[in-house]
Amino acid sequence: MGIGKFLTGVTLATGVGLAAYFTLTKQDPRVWAKRVGDQVKETADQVDDIKVAKDNLTDKVQALNTAVDAATPVITDIQNQVDKFAFKVAPHVAVIEDKVSRWDNL
Repeated sequence: MGIGKFLTGVTLATGVGLAAYFTLTKQDPRVWAKRVGDQVKETADQVDDIKVAKDNLTDKVQALNTAVDAATPVITDIQNQVDKFAFKVAPHVAVIEDKVSRWDNL
């Protein structure tokens, strides 16, 4: 029964503390309780919004990872084609640079 007396004492102390608070601040307990209830509901709604936003972000990150994984072979193929093109035009670019250099030296 020790825990029962403890819980009774805590409950009574809380009740007396709230009664003193309401008396000193001249607040109506019903208005205070409604305001606290509204704040709790608003906080719960905000927590739900955060959970939804987190789930959306997780979905978007997964979609991005999938897109990046799918794009990697394409990017590699494009890089290979660019390297081949650069190799093919390199002799022509060297001739052009040589001619430009001769013009600069005239």
